[in-house]
Amino acid sequence: MANLKNVGFVREDTHAVKGIAVIMMLLHHLAGFGDRYPVGFEGFKAKNDWFIEGGFLSSLAFNMRFCVAVFFFLGGYGVYKRMAKGKFSLTDSVLGLFKKYWKVFVIFVPVAFLFFSRSGDGVSWLAARYNFSNIRELITTIISNFTMLSDSINGEWWFMKTYICALLLGTVYFKLTKKLNSFAGELLLIFVIDMMLRSVLPNLPSVQGLEGLSGNIFFRRFCSETASSSPFFAGIVFAKYDVIVRLKTMLYKMPFKAVFGLAGAAVVIWCRCFITGTELDLIYTPLLAASLSVFFDSVKPLRTAFDLIGKHSTNMWLIHSFYCYYFLEVTKFVYLTSNVWIDLGILVAMSFFTSVILELFYLYLFKGIEYIRNKYEKKNSDDSDDKKTESEKIPQSESENENEKILVH
Repeated sequence: MANLKNVGFVREDTHAVKGIAVIMMLLHHLAGFGDRYPVGFEGFKAKNDWFIEGGFLSSLAFNMRFCVAVFFFLGGYGVYKRMAKGKFSLTDSVLGLFKKYWKVFVIFVPVAFLFFSRSGDGVSWLAARYNFSNIRELITTIISNFTMLSDSINGEWWFMKTYICALLLGTVYFKLTKKLNSFAGELLLIFVIDMMLRSVLPNLPSVQGLEGLSGNIFFRRFCSETASSSPFFAGIVFAKYDVIVRLKTMLYKMPFKAVFGLAGAAVVIWCRCFITGTELDLIYTPLLAASLSVFFDSVKPLRTAFDLIGKHSTNMWLIHSFYCYYFLEVTKFVYLTSNVWIDLGILVAMSFFTSVILELFYLYLFKGIEYIRNKYEKKNSDDSDDKKTESEKIPQSESENENEKILVH
């Protein structure tokens, strides 16, 4: 029997599950929207016609938006672990997200406007979004997107604002529930929060006397940015009571834990996609995380591979839609075949290796800047020392001259 003392859910586990989640996202955007295919692409085909003709592929891909809940859950889980150790700073976390966003923004946005401004026949409505009639409109668009007030440059960047809102609310939740010590009680509480964010708050403007809320920009923003963020609170609660470790321990006691882990993940995804929808995301996300973690514990090479992909998940999310939607010539390469798995592999590989190159670029860029700064500071220091030495020599020379005069006299 496996040593249950070694059961855990650590950073490598969250990265590996993020690796699965980001591939779910790429499948969602690649095959979940037939109206977003490049002009001339006739759709995916397969040897098993039911996979395509029965609508299973489009339904599966569309429901892979489950990845959003998974990212929220893992985010809340990680935030709690850092808060519990006193290593969490809300300011640093938000600024860190902006930095990751800007690192992609300052490269891909100029490329988009300089090289992929297209319109006319043969260009999808997505690939034509970088056309602007005047400079004022262009500058306004760039500034509003740079500050995250808009996501018109890349529609899939909406998640960034929502995640920042979840960080803010999650921090408040952590502070207010610090003294609570009941998993069942907090689980009930986050279900209430989920109900409030999804159903109650958005419908408040329909209540007599509260109609003015519909015109309040802060209320509208709050409702739109927080409606899907409830799994973030679930991540905090499940981390607080180590429930994922408990779930993993149960699976570890099974005779074929790797099989049960993989089967459990498949059942969760199937139920989420085709049976219940989003209503049980607060439960599905930890079950998926625990099941995948047990499977990866038994298949170390896969865990290593998905751990690596997960480390680049933020960049891959920020980058991939340029390739499958907005950069016309690149979209034709992504949709190269009619086989969804081959094209998904192309999109994953392009997004991953672009992220790797991006990180290397900034690594050497910052190293170069640091090197130049150190050289500059050293030169200034040397110049300062030289001036100091000269200033010390002058009084000494004058003193020697005075002594010589005294001796002469």
